Amino acid sequence: MAENETKNTSEDLSPKTVDEDIFNEVNKFLKEKEQYIKDSIIGSRVMEELGEFSLDVGIKKTYLCAQESENVYSVLTKVIEKFIQAYGGTATIYPKGEQICLELITPKRGV
Repeated sequence: MAENETKNTSEDLSPKTVDEDIFNEVNKFLKEKEQYIKDSIIGSRVMEELGEFSLDVGIKKTYLCAQESENVYSVLTKVIEKFIQAYGGTATIYPKGEQICLELITPKRGV
């Protein structure tokens, strides 16, 4: 081996590096899932109808909150229908202050 070459071994992987790698992979997965939910489940037309909304995507649960308005329930119902068709999961709609929120739960998948 040349003088300035290093030997790559598992000893080079510090726990901090491994943790960062795992964090980055999970973060990447969640961003991809969020984009999929925006594109496929919510859709651009529904996003326009909701106006300002927040979306919090997790591995098992996703939360969507929008300002309470005259049509918010009918719009969120469309999201629930698409979500159940895509994932077969469950959904709960509930008030949170001046917002109406959805809790979308993705079922466990078999391998």
